[in-house]
Amino acid sequence: MTDGLKGWLQRGAAGLMVAVLACVLGGCSFGTPPLSEAEEETPEQVVDDALLVQPGTLTVALDTGDLPQVMIDEDGYYVGYTIDVASELADSLGLKLAIVHSVSPQDAIESGEADIYLGATARDQSDGIVVLGEYLQNATAIFGIGGSSSEALTADDLAQATIGVQGGKASQEALARIGIATDSTYDTVNDCFDALAAGEVDYVACDATAGAYLARTYEGVYFAGTISASTSYGIAYDSSATELSDAVSAALDEMSGDGTLDAIHVMWYGDLPLNLSSELISGVTIAEESGSSDENTEAGEEDHSDINDY
Repeated sequence: MTDGLKGWLQRGAAGLMVAVLACVLGGCSFGTPPLSEAEEETPEQVVDDALLVQPGTLTVALDTGDLPQVMIDEDGYYVGYTIDVASELADSLGLKLAIVHSVSPQDAIESGEADIYLGATARDQSDGIVVLGEYLQNATAIFGIGGSSSEALTADDLAQATIGVQGGKASQEALARIGIATDSTYDTVNDCFDALAAGEVDYVACDATAGAYLARTYEGVYFAGTISASTSYGIAYDSSATELSDAVSAALDEMSGDGTLDAIHVMWYGDLPLNLSSELISGVTIAEESGSSDENTEAGEEDHSDINDY
């Protein structure tokens, strides 16, 4: 773990608690400082400029609308888990960081606009694109209140509970796939958590990362488990960029091994496990094809547009 990250975590821990309290009491915007603001000496550059779109810079493409992994703070800067991962990768390679928006690795990498793409899945692989590593997992998750994550929630418990969900979106479809129908639908995920805090519902079903991000601002809200197969997100490269992929993969492996990746994950998602593949709620049966990333397309992606309000 770099000295800059250690210092950032030490400063951020106290700041995070103050920010949470202020947001809960006053409704202000919620965010944590990006790693790019950490003061540290930049390591020696280990990637040749000939391998990069811009000399001395790691140009990272990602979906800037992928809330809460990427958000815009009150000063207009990108912040979020994926931004901090990108920043730490660049720093580990002795490079500056540039962010470009793209909804797919093909658009950004094959056009020569970016060196790598963060947020790729196995479905993005092609003759020209290779996806390596894993820095994030997501799934449809259940969040409760007033209990404990150590309590053994079961599918039978869910079937008899009142579950808040965003109407007509991916999480409602995920519930339906395991045989649970709910009439407690809301316009946004934020509204679902307000209903949970008010005692209108027993649980909320939503994206794991969105729920974990929001849960930090509510007293007693906890992650109870998942009800869908998890999707892994990795880094996409041009299939011919083997030297670059080797260097970035080594940096990601180091982040995973020394606890840096876990530390960034905790700062943004609290106690949500980094690995969700073993968090399926007891009694929930997932059809093999339900792990496909087509789920969000079929059901409609959840609306996280007001998540910055927290």
